[in-house]
Amino acid sequence: MDPVNILVLIALVMFTAANYSGSKSSLKSKVSAVAKRASGWEQTVPPNILALSSLLQFFGVFPLVNSWFLLPEPGQPLRIVFFLLFVLFSWLQLKSFKSLGTNYSTEILLFKDHKLVENGIYSFIRHPQYLSQLLADLFAGLAILSSPVVFLTLLISLPLLILRGKREEEMLSATFREAWSSYKKRTGFFIPFVG
Repeated sequence: MDPVNILVLIALVMFTAANYSGSKSSLKSKVSAVAKRASGWEQTVPPNILALSSLLQFFGVFPLVNSWFLLPEPGQPLRIVFFLLFVLFSWLQLKSFKSLGTNYSTEILLFKDHKLVENGIYSFIRHPQYLSQLLADLFAGLAILSSPVVFLTLLISLPLLILRGKREEEMLSATFREAWSSYKKRTGFFIPFVG
């Protein structure tokens, strides 16, 4: 097996385990603690697409599953850079949801004691978890030479997570009003100070 694919597989297992523990703790939140919960496709479709992307990444490290790449094939040094960027953005994703503390949930919802998080990476962008998820998936796909992961990330995950982020912002705006308006002016949606 390709050495870069082995590194990606090891990192995928580690980050999946870390994400699972964070998701598991968010499931511990009691239904009675939820003040508002979004409904609709934004709640269910994006997480399912991201799960599909993760499966494609796991299977994509094996040459029999991932034997074609539609883009110009990068050399080994560039693939190692892509791997390192995948690790960086996977780590940022974990840091993002840990920064939310008790506000974190895998669902679009607000708790009764919800706080507006404005520190750390959230002082620059409002959706660092989504941005880092997208970039981690993109760089994993490039590192393992998986066209399906790259195209799924750019053509499906990106627009879905933008729409999901906008849905979250509607709920936060309705709840935090002035504080949200001030926070939104100081930060960017995915890119610092943009949007």
